[in-house]
Amino acid sequence: MSTALAFESLVAQCQARVAVVGLGYVGLPLAIEVAEEGFETVGFDVSAATVAHVNGGTSHVKDVASSRLAPLIESGLLRATSDPEALADCDAILVCVPTPLNKVKDPDLSFVVAASKAIRDVLRPGHLVVLESTTFPGTTREVVLPLLAESGLEVGTDFFVCHVALPGSTRSGE
Repeated sequence: MSTALAFESLVAQCQARVAVVGLGYVGLPLAIEVAEEGFETVGFDVSAATVAHVNGGTSHVKDVASSRLAPLIESGLLRATSDPEALADCDAILVCVPTPLNKVKDPDLSFVVAASKAIRDVLRPGHLVVLESTTFPGTTREVVLPLLAESGLEVGTDFFVCHVALPGSTRSGE
């Protein structure tokens, strides 16, 4: 069975394990949505305080109720970690790291680069990597892919990469 078909089968059977990198105002709600759909979900964040809050069932994000988070933690469908090795055990890795604007109003890609390097170090055949961070066209192709290619795996054959664009946007982050 091809890598793509194997992944599709895991998703259809709700057996795919999903990682969300960055548990801020985009990542935490996404991790909750994924876990609520029944997928085992790992939230990865470099902040020990964020990981502790999430694992304690307490939301640190204003628009996310702890009453929605806590049951997912208690059930084991969602857990948080600051250990990038946990990404290796997942099938899909969704990158939701910040891209603040720098002094000249360009997105600061340092968080995207750091996340891509962490993923590169644990990348394995079958992974789907999705860049969800808001950034400029070309980021996936020009920044993320070259870093992931350093793993020695081949995109489109061994692993897959895509970028999520909001409805109505055109080629954001591609």
